[in-house]
Amino acid sequence: MTMRMYPFVIALAFAGSFAGCWTDGAAQVYTCDDPCYGLNEYECDDPCVACEGGCLPPPPLGFGDPILLWTGEATDEAPVPACPAEAPELVFEGYGGFGAEHVCPTCQCTEPSCELPPGLTGSASATCDGTAPTSFDAPAGWSGACAAPAAASSGELGSLLVHAPTVSGCAPAIEAAGAQAELPAPWSVRARGCAGSAGKHTCREPSTMCVAAPTPLPAGSAMCVRYLRPGAAPECPEDYPRLRELYQEYDDTRRCTPCGCGPVEGSACTALVSTYEDDGCGQLLGAETVTLAGPKCVAGPELRLASMDALWIKDEPGTCAPTGGVAVGEATPGRAAFFCCQSGEVIAVP
Repeated sequence: MTMRMYPFVIALAFAGSFAGCWTDGAAQVYTCDDPCYGLNEYECDDPCVACEGGCLPPPPLGFGDPILLWTGEATDEAPVPACPAEAPELVFEGYGGFGAEHVCPTCQCTEPSCELPPGLTGSASATCDGTAPTSFDAPAGWSGACAAPAAASSGELGSLLVHAPTVSGCAPAIEAAGAQAELPAPWSVRARGCAGSAGKHTCREPSTMCVAAPTPLPAGSAMCVRYLRPGAAPECPEDYPRLRELYQEYDDTRRCTPCGCGPVEGSACTALVSTYEDDGCGQLLGAETVTLAGPKCVAGPELRLASMDALWIKDEPGTCAPTGGVAVGEATPGRAAFFCCQSGEVIAVP
């Protein structure tokens, strides 16, 4: 702070309109109405203005001015706090605690099922060769209960083709305990830096500078200076001893390979299909055992189909092997931003 020096007698003569500090017989004299009278702006600080913030040691060469830096774990329940009214300007937004690996949910497959034949096909010939065919379709989702096909009539048939059962395919699924819409964030720490306007030279102690900040500091916050030179991490100064390594950008190529299912294996499906001459499954016409190997032909003569039913002799649909769910890619942070912070959350008073 630059002050004008007056002889001691002058200070006494104007005691009514000047304030002064006496040191070794000399007085530093000023008025609060015009403390910089006769001086250029850069030559004088206003001694009548109090620091609105905290008085902190100035940063060493290579560092920026102190800012309020919040760091913490941000979740949906605890979002990143907004800049306080005392330091409303957002000057840094960053991340830290990057993880090198990510975990994908476990892929699974739905179970296949043995499906009953979809129906029968009648033919005028005795060899099921498709001559004048008539389709006797089973109801949708047929469970094997007695059914009278709509195409059934009193007409005679030369043969009936009993279709083979089938096996439904498997569909990809994700383990319920590990289901998630997307991969979690690759970082575990969020950071926000805030600054405000304050008269740098309004501290009583000339070796400190005034920095805009609330008092006391918000939880998770500290006063920090950013290292401005590129390259490796700096050695933090004594007044700001804690080093924080943060990042403003990152490249995220992480993903999980899509879930899939292999072919059905180990299936054994055998059904007994019975046909009847009446529509109530009372007068047995015939019965055939069919497997996954293929259909069977039942020859006449004079076949009269009015209803049918079926039951499982062997219902073992097998399994499908899941595929996918492999973690690939990585999250690569950009250039690091280094901050040196005060060790506590208390700032010096003005």
